[in-house]
Amino acid sequence: MAGESSASARSDAPQAWEAMDPLGDFAGVYERHYQGVYRAVRAIVLDPIWAEDVTQDAFVKAYRNRDRYKPIGSLAGWLHRIAVREALSALRWRTLQTWLLGAVGQASTSEDPWSGHLVAEALAALKPKSRAAVVLHYYHGYRYREIASILGIPEGTVATRIANGLRQMRKVLESIPDVALAARR
Repeated sequence: MAGESSASARSDAPQAWEAMDPLGDFAGVYERHYQGVYRAVRAIVLDPIWAEDVTQDAFVKAYRNRDRYKPIGSLAGWLHRIAVREALSALRWRTLQTWLLGAVGQASTSEDPWSGHLVAEALAALKPKSRAAVVLHYYHGYRYREIASILGIPEGTVATRIANGLRQMRKVLESIPDVALAARR
């Protein structure tokens, strides 16, 4: 089956593209290529459940951009390029989320990291607009561009709100004796 998958990926050049038209039959594209894309993502993120989420995100992105595919390369290659970028991006965002939690003195062992009282206290100190940007970026993993679109503001404003929000959160946490002591260690 693995040999069949790689052979089909190579044979899915422009001639076979007509049979797998993502504009008309994206469900067929999904069904045919899901396992190969999932295996690539799983090898990058090293977590089967997270890999399923990232794979779904990659297929959503491919679906939304299916009209941009140029049948000069293989469909599988195009899908894998999207999926690998999504997987690498997901790893970056998880690293940033872990860093943020570490910066505020919280371990990331909780299923809902924002339930920690210190993080909640630090977030509560932010203005709602800054809090929205910080939560969308670090908790939900949105990129600045996506946050700008969601909030209807320029990308630079998103960056400013996040930077100011983090600075303000650090000040709040440094004012708490146990957190300030732990940060100095």
